Amino acid sequence: MRGKLKITKEDKEWAIKVKERDEYKCAICGEREKPCAHHLIPREIKKTRFMVSNGITLCPLHHRFSRQISAHQNPIAFIMWMEENRPNQLYDVKFEIRCMAEEVS
Repeated sequence: MRGKLKITKEDKEWAIKVKERDEYKCAICGEREKPCAHHLIPREIKKTRFMVSNGITLCPLHHRFSRQISAHQNPIAFIMWMEENRPNQLYDVKFEIRCMAEEVS
C-alpha cells in the first residue's frame, strides 16, 4: 500500500497557479465554491508534479463525486470532456506521458 505524499510548500504554490490560471472556478461548470487543483498525471510522478499544464481546477463534484463526469469517478468521461474543451492542454499532457514511456523502453 502506498503512503500519501506530504503536501509541500511547492504543492500549495502549484495549486494556486493552477487555480489562478482557471480564475478560481471549475473548468467544467464554472462553480467557484471550494475549487480543487487536480493533477492530470498523478502527483507521485515527480517529472510532471509541478507543471501547471498538468493541473485543472475542478469543483468537488467534478473532482471526486459526479458519476457523469468526474476526474475520479468517471475518468473516461472526464478525458472526453478534455478532448472537447481543452485539447491543447490534453495534448501537452499526452506528450509528457509519451516521453516518459520512451524513457522506460
